[in-house]
Amino acid sequence: MAARSFSLSRTQLRWLEWLLLSALLLGAVGWASLREQPRIINTFVQDITGWLSAPAPRDDIVIVAIDDASLQSVGRWPWRRSVHAQLIDRIAAQQPKAVGVDVLFSEPDRQNPDDDAQLAQAIARAGNVVLPVDWRMANVDIGAELPLASLRMAARQLGHVNVTVDDDGVIRRYFGAQGENTGPWPHFSIAMLCASGQSHPLCQGTRPPEPGEQWEQRSPEIFNFARGDRPYTMYSAEDVLTGRIPADSFRGKHVLLGATASGLGDYFASPARPASRHIAGVELIAHALDSQLSGQHVHAASLPGNMAVNLAAIVLALMAIALLGPMAGLLAQGLVAAGLLALCLALRSFAGLQLAPGAALVGLLVIYPIWSWRRLSAAAQFLQQEMHNLRAALDTTSAPQRNGMLMDDFLERRIKAVETATDTLRQMHGFVRDTLRQIPSPTFVVDPLGMVSLHNAAAVSYLQNLGMPSQGLIAIQSALNGMRIKDSGQVLSFANAEQLRALPAECEVLDREDHAWLLLAEAFRAPAPAGWLLMLVDLTELHKAQQQRDQALRFISHDFRSPQSSIITLLEMYKEFPGQMSEAELHQKINRLAHQSLEMAESFVQLASAQSQAMQPQLLSLDVLLQEAVDDCWAKASEKKIQVRYLPGALEAAETDIACFGDRSLLQRCFVNLLSNAIKYSPSGTVVEASIADDGAYWLVEVRDQGFGMTQEQLDKLFQPFHRFHQNSQPQVAGIGLGLSFVQTVVLRHQGFVNVSSGVNEGSCFGLHLPKAPGMPQELPAA
Repeated sequence: MAARSFSLSRTQLRWLEWLLLSALLLGAVGWASLREQPRIINTFVQDITGWLSAPAPRDDIVIVAIDDASLQSVGRWPWRRSVHAQLIDRIAAQQPKAVGVDVLFSEPDRQNPDDDAQLAQAIARAGNVVLPVDWRMANVDIGAELPLASLRMAARQLGHVNVTVDDDGVIRRYFGAQGENTGPWPHFSIAMLCASGQSHPLCQGTRPPEPGEQWEQRSPEIFNFARGDRPYTMYSAEDVLTGRIPADSFRGKHVLLGATASGLGDYFASPARPASRHIAGVELIAHALDSQLSGQHVHAASLPGNMAVNLAAIVLALMAIALLGPMAGLLAQGLVAAGLLALCLALRSFAGLQLAPGAALVGLLVIYPIWSWRRLSAAAQFLQQEMHNLRAALDTTSAPQRNGMLMDDFLERRIKAVETATDTLRQMHGFVRDTLRQIPSPTFVVDPLGMVSLHNAAAVSYLQNLGMPSQGLIAIQSALNGMRIKDSGQVLSFANAEQLRALPAECEVLDREDHAWLLLAEAFRAPAPAGWLLMLVDLTELHKAQQQRDQALRFISHDFRSPQSSIITLLEMYKEFPGQMSEAELHQKINRLAHQSLEMAESFVQLASAQSQAMQPQLLSLDVLLQEAVDDCWAKASEKKIQVRYLPGALEAAETDIACFGDRSLLQRCFVNLLSNAIKYSPSGTVVEASIADDGAYWLVEVRDQGFGMTQEQLDKLFQPFHRFHQNSQPQVAGIGLGLSFVQTVVLRHQGFVNVSSGVNEGSCFGLHLPKAPGMPQELPAA
């Protein structure tokens, strides 16, 4: 069995690479998201979003700080517990909602035993005091370190003050409850909430729980640090003891008592203040209490939810690089990254959710370089293959190579090679375009879908004459709609490749306006149909020439033969019946017939010369030529008793130079023919007048007669060769109908035009408009 080979197109390979990259990247991002990696990026983004979304601090939280000034005033630490009792009494006197004492009294005061009782009594009198619970380590076991029993029984609530330190030594989170699974202690901030009279599921008073089987941490929360470096009102313990604080400083507020002096108590690294990152333990409790009171909790997003957000960002970025260009793809990467960071900020601000976007950000950082490397590699391979194909197609092996630097890399060398081939293609394209433009017939280059990809100026004129759009995307079916074969009447269709392939190579067709064309259709020879070349050759002039030739042959066969036949007949009659005609009469008739034949031949020669011979233009005076033509026609007019005269008019009266640039012999013969035609078709006793007038950019040469006139039908065929306008009611007039054709031909070759006005039995007026000589004014001054 023969082996089957598979090959992938460039597009398929591109998508295969994209799928492989997507699978690897999505797998890596998903794995990192489940492990909250990379932590350094996650914590950096989380710290910044926490700082930007920091809430305003509450004004019902007050800190009484055991600071350096208090130590100097009261004495070194530890203070006597009677001092703490005084502090609690002074605070309780202003009726705060709750008092939290962040000082651990786990052992009795052996030097001053009565002080423990005083402190317990002060705590009991306040009735809303919260005391801390700490932890002790015994070998590998962990246990709660509680306050003295007397103090514990006097307190309202107990709460733990333990916090979780991250790997970088920064405090960011705590647990809402921690301790033995039979009854974990609430966090100190929650205990403050309970002591103020608010209910909370974790409130449990001061009674120690029963011994449990394991240590437990519940309800993880993230510190939602309030805005500001020292956001909460803080009084020195010295000022409280000496009464140097306002009377209502603690009324209705939550008061926290704790150490802030240097070297005293716990200080932690905090992400809340970039300028000063260390914070006292009592301040941490204040921030946590703020969140509990305002309900603005912050929790870490679940691992599956966080992974879904990271994967969604990567999918968007992957789609962007697959569907957009390089610059747009790069901008899309930036937009996705910015959108992800904005989402982190929005979720933290409004939903209390903290994302870990580090995995997605790293993925976004590496997507573009990896994909660009693969696209660059594919582009280099493509350029190499295309250059090989171009050299084979264009035979550029002998073309001069561009000089390059020694340090040009492989891609630069390929680019330069493609530039050389592109220059050759551009020259070939320009040659084809210029050649197509010079073709006088409408020409269309049509692709396999039936759309016009190239067309020349003649095709534009053709479409515009039909009222069709000549720019933009043009379907050949609409451009040539209604075109049919002349002989059979079959309507041609150009809608698709199959119909274009069925077109005859050459056929005579009629368009929608019954204009005759020769349609030439040629397919481009390629491994597959690459398009068609359609050309329309105008047959109007050809048909007109054929019609004139046939008409001329008919006139020649009749009119030319008629005088010769008449001469032969006269000679034969004279020979057989010599007495019926005198010799002089015979000579007279033969002379007339011979001159008639000569006049016909002369008319043919004149028209052919006017149509084809090269003109010899010179500066002429039209009034002189017209006067000479009038003089030449005087004898013929006299024979018919017709007056022919030249009317000088206002131009000669004003001594205007009536100059024209033209061929003297052609224009003089044109005037003579026009005057002769007026004399020929005018009855005896009439007048033929010739004059010249100013008509803007033209001289108007007019010949007016008082002849028989013409009908509208005759006017429509006036300048067609071999058409004569003799009516049965009119005297017989000799001629073959070429005089006026000669007149029109000469005027048109001089860039002028002819107009005629006539009516039956009203005479005719022929106006020849001939351009003024260069330099003549367009409007002459009035005489």
